[in-house]
Amino acid sequence: MLEQLKDRPARVIVQFALVAALGVFIGWFVLVRLMWGLLGPTEDQASFWSAIEGLSSAATFAIAVGGGVMALVQLSEAVDQRLLAIESRNLDVYNQVFERLMSNEHIEARRWIYQHLDPNPAVGLTQLDEAGRRYMKLVLNAFDHLGFLLQQDWVKDDAIIGWVNPIVVKTWAKLGPYVTYEAERRGEPDYYEAARLLAEKCMEWRLAHVEEEIAPTWLPDAL
Repeated sequence: MLEQLKDRPARVIVQFALVAALGVFIGWFVLVRLMWGLLGPTEDQASFWSAIEGLSSAATFAIAVGGGVMALVQLSEAVDQRLLAIESRNLDVYNQVFERLMSNEHIEARRWIYQHLDPNPAVGLTQLDEAGRRYMKLVLNAFDHLGFLLQQDWVKDDAIIGWVNPIVVKTWAKLGPYVTYEAERRGEPDYYEAARLLAEKCMEWRLAHVEEEIAPTWLPDAL
């Protein structure tokens, strides 16, 4: 009934609350009148004023019932609006992540990392040209941004990680040693911290959801 009521216009909700309050008051009045009749009329003024006090309490209770109905409807609407806002925000984030990671520039950057990055950071860093350095920073910055959103709990972990984990895990197999190497070399333990958090969450997700883990492969002629 609450689901049906909250979809009604505000005027209808107010009318329903008034009717509910009036119904409670009339019901209580009838009950008091019946009880008064069953007990028989009396000249006791104290009993009379006790009945009046009971009606006053009934009126107060009826008003509280009506107000409670309106408050409950408003609370339900507020919760629904908050959930819709969260879903809308998550959808926006997913679309942005998709557009970013699936852009030609990012696909080209990951392909270069798969095919050309030396597994030994000490060697690979000496071989990096400007294009390779830009590719690495491009991917790392994207992972760091998404990891930061997860850190702040601005997106749902399972939903986004379930989708990006193949990309992140495969790329991190190449980039992870470089991030660790650079963090130690620079003396900066928080170097790309959010990106590392994302990688850890993705690897944990795969261990929990992929029955048979397959080692990453990098094909020179992959699609």
